[in-house]
Amino acid sequence: MTARLGLGALAVVLAGCASVDGAATAGEIDVRTLAVGGYTTVPADLEATHKPTDGPILEGLRMAGAVVLPHEVDAALTHNWGTDVLDTPRRAADASAISTVNIPVLERHRMIVGFDVAEGSRAFDQATPAIDTDARVTRIVLLRFPGAGTAAAAARDLAATDFGVSPDNQRVAIPGYPAAHAHWRPGIKTIGATFANGELVVSLFLQHPTPDIDALARRVAAVLDAQKPLLDTFVPTAPDRIAELPRDPDGLLRRTLIPGPANQQIAISSREFAAWTGRASLHYRPTEPAELAAAWDRGGVDSVANSYTTTLFRFRDDSDAAAFGATWQDTLSTAAHPVAGPDRVPGARCAERRAGSAPAVVRCYVSYRRYGAFVSGPAAAGVRQQAAAQYALLANAQ
Repeated sequence: MTARLGLGALAVVLAGCASVDGAATAGEIDVRTLAVGGYTTVPADLEATHKPTDGPILEGLRMAGAVVLPHEVDAALTHNWGTDVLDTPRRAADASAISTVNIPVLERHRMIVGFDVAEGSRAFDQATPAIDTDARVTRIVLLRFPGAGTAAAAARDLAATDFGVSPDNQRVAIPGYPAAHAHWRPGIKTIGATFANGELVVSLFLQHPTPDIDALARRVAAVLDAQKPLLDTFVPTAPDRIAELPRDPDGLLRRTLIPGPANQQIAISSREFAAWTGRASLHYRPTEPAELAAAWDRGGVDSVANSYTTTLFRFRDDSDAAAFGATWQDTLSTAAHPVAGPDRVPGARCAERRAGSAPAVVRCYVSYRRYGAFVSGPAAAGVRQQAAAQYALLANAQ
């Protein structure tokens, strides 16, 4: 499966014996007998390890469900160019939809958090600037501010500061959105725009294959047409309650394999350790092959949790969770081949992928009831232990 987000560093296998609480129920194996290596199979008490710095990131993860995915508006945008929570003004300003000149603006208007997603019509190439290609690009950044009036002022000031960078910039009217602030430089095939909606600001950066201002303006309007209904239904957390947001709102993250003891304190991080609930789970929907995307859709995935090299999905029911794994194995790329899975783990499926000179990656899929999970790593033996431990953890979390 091709996840839409990077999965972070490889899980660390710790020494010692794992603790497994649950004995088998009728018709199930005794997970205490599985070869789980040093991985813990005890569900973590995540709320007991809440950190003050988690709050803004947790609000950013909620906003992940309020952002339109660029390919939902433009089917040509088939490649993910990056997705992340922006938890500081500097990180937000580094997003190309904002510009670093706007750090003082974000600080002055007390930006709380942002969420960023970018997609292009071709694969991202760090060595070649997008502007030097004919790629279609859409980058959407949602920014949260403490109040609607503050958000409106921030949208205006962000646009004004960016506009002032070049004397060649010209203002652009966006069809249907007189309150939007947009500008471009004639002859350049990009456009920037901001639009305030309640306590949120949408900041957009779009590139077109040619410097066609009418096409660029229409594309901005199309994004806002899709984005505004999501913003209208999103309920921002009151600023004085953000620190109280739950780390694991759907109970998925406690079921997700992590290295080390169950009581370790792990900071929430959108890329390494976080829960993506409701519509936010779409950021993990596979886009290819088409059969796997269809299996995801049929399975009704409604929540995802990511823990380093483990990704856990909650499906509509048990059969959907198992069917997704079967589809994954049936649609492996030519660079991958099946390998032996962990002993006595029902329905486990594993594959090794080798691509050119890159190190091999082994990935296993296991399902338990309505949950399905991928684990991965460089060595088959260690990944089989992860798969067995993930299965045992799911059983113990019931």
